Amino acid sequence: MPQPKNPSPAHEIMKEIHELHDEKRNCTLERRAKFWAKLGGKEFELTPDNFHVALAQWLHNAGIIEKDRVKDASAALYCLGVTNSNNLFQKIQQGRLHDLGIGKNGRPNGNGKH
Repeated sequence: MPQPKNPSPAHEIMKEIHELHDEKRNCTLERRAKFWAKLGGKEFELTPDNFHVALAQWLHNAGIIEKDRVKDASAALYCLGVTNSNNLFQKIQQGRLHDLGIGKNGRPNGNGKH
């Protein structure tokens, strides 16, 4: 990835997130708070009821999605269960989606109807 002459905070944060992800390092609560604070904003309500909306806006602030897609991303994140305590990954790991067609490994298992 080419390096801009004056990297933006979003660029620097995304670079760090990619490094964490690529190396499967722990994204500690301290790092999460730093990432959120740098691109979040004072108006964000980070609560389970509003988490999907705030996350979609954060993704826009990070340059990942266009402004006109924030509402779509928010709706999709809500439908997928991306909240603090009820996320899709957690439910998959608990085996709660096995009968719905997703195994504990996160891959389709032939059950369920899509």
